[in-house]
Amino acid sequence: MRPLVIFGAGGLGRELLGTINASSATFKAQWPISAFVDDDARPGAICGGLPVLRRDGFAHPPRYLLAIGAPRTRRQLAGELARLGWEAPTLVHESVHVGQGAEIGEGSVILQYSSVSADAKIGRFVLVNGRCGIAHDARVGDYSVLLGGDAVSGNVAIGDDVLVGSSVVIHPGLTVGDGAIVGIGSVVIRSVPPGVTVFGNPAKQLRGAAAAASLPIAGQVSDSA
Repeated sequence: MRPLVIFGAGGLGRELLGTINASSATFKAQWPISAFVDDDARPGAICGGLPVLRRDGFAHPPRYLLAIGAPRTRRQLAGELARLGWEAPTLVHESVHVGQGAEIGEGSVILQYSSVSADAKIGRFVLVNGRCGIAHDARVGDYSVLLGGDAVSGNVAIGDDVLVGSSVVIHPGLTVGDGAIVGIGSVVIRSVPPGVTVFGNPAKQLRGAAAAASLPIAGQVSDSA
């Protein structure tokens, strides 16, 4: 079997490794992480007790879990690594409830105590951090990121490349358009157009400098997210 690595040696990568290591022996045996990958790694670098390698440090393409928090960077890296022959399995933590008819796409990672309810659809390379609830018939598009503690209500449609900050609540039946950002703790009671940033209770669109400043509000995501 190909070795299994975590791509991204920042906080999110360490969090993912810690979640796996804190799981049951059976689950850990299914996810034997052998290294981190970071394109800026220095020779001999160590993270979480494991070596940190560059992507060109493998004789054969490994399997990998993508631990990068920025949606557009996730999309870029997944494409690059696919062309190199890297394989991305789908990780669903053993504590996650997956309802009847739910679908979870290639390369997605669903972390501890989350719920993916009946007939929900999770796209490719989606990150769902801990304690998120994705209700019946909801959709989460490719490369999108839910940072943790989010409540995605029934029939919500989240597009591709969306960043949802921690502890967000989205009202049933709404749409969050491609590339949008929902700031931490927001309560979304109206659909969010593509590419905009919203924040607050109720969530309102931010513009100009306020929208740029909202990136830390949404979790300051990067390789170190």
